[in-house]
Amino acid sequence: MDVIVLNPQQTPFALRALRGVVGSNGTVTPAERSFLEVLAELHGVAVDVDALAPITPGEVGEAITEPHQRKRVVQLAMIAAMVEGTVTAAESKTVQALAKGLGVDERGLKVLDEIAAEHHFMTRFDMMRRIMGRIGGEAYDEEGLAGLRKMSVMFTGGGEDLEVAWKYRQLGLLPEGTVGRAFWEHCRKNRFGFPGEKGGIPERLVFHDFGHVLAGYDTTPQGEIQQGAFQGGFIRTDGFAFLMFAIIQFHVGIKVTPATGAQVGLFDVPKVLNAARRGAACRVDLGNHWDPFKVADAPVEQLRAEYGIPA
Repeated sequence: MDVIVLNPQQTPFALRALRGVVGSNGTVTPAERSFLEVLAELHGVAVDVDALAPITPGEVGEAITEPHQRKRVVQLAMIAAMVEGTVTAAESKTVQALAKGLGVDERGLKVLDEIAAEHHFMTRFDMMRRIMGRIGGEAYDEEGLAGLRKMSVMFTGGGEDLEVAWKYRQLGLLPEGTVGRAFWEHCRKNRFGFPGEKGGIPERLVFHDFGHVLAGYDTTPQGEIQQGAFQGGFIRTDGFAFLMFAIIQFHVGIKVTPATGAQVGLFDVPKVLNAARRGAACRVDLGNHWDPFKVADAPVEQLRAEYGIPA
């Protein structure tokens, strides 16, 4: 998911639209103001939030015509609506109108409505279906029912495969400072099971924890929301879903994943948006059949440089 998609001439139009979203309930909070200012900075423009004039979806559409850019504007509007950890009916309605005016069909708009209506079960269901449906679909297409069984260990705690487990345990034999050794230390420090161990990480999701190693974010709730943003950045196919999930789980306070509890109020705007920027700069989609064993013996700093991950 690329965060920086607009040129300096287009950016003010998007910012005016986002100002309309956050101001639709009558106020613009410091966090919402920060969101607009950081977005402007990332796009290389200055902004006076109070001077942003109202704008109609039609006017936004006249300035921003490319479909990918339009979709990203709508997705940023959705994030803007969640900055305060709640979504008002007015904010959701404004985002919906923007999406309609730009001709954007984004599945998360339904989720935004569900958050505004406090339908937590449906929020969780639709987010899990979006994320796990994609990964589970790939597992089934490539491995059939065996692939789905491997994914099910997240919920059942089973799935022992000694051959797979030993493959990951051996990473602890690599020299300190290498990617493989850092991953081994990461799992042991946090008491995470390796793929193939009872209750361990499914192999198809191991890229998340290698992402922790490469990004440098820890596994505290504050680290996880930044890692979710970083992950949303490097995933090229529907990375936005991972960013939205992280905000819902670690800021809105709705439990989506069974692996950890929900948290409230952790959307540190500069840190989260910078994490998304860093992920988007990564030259490799770690979630798309990336093989960690091909680079396991590379020094972490060397691989960060090769992949173009900013400090």
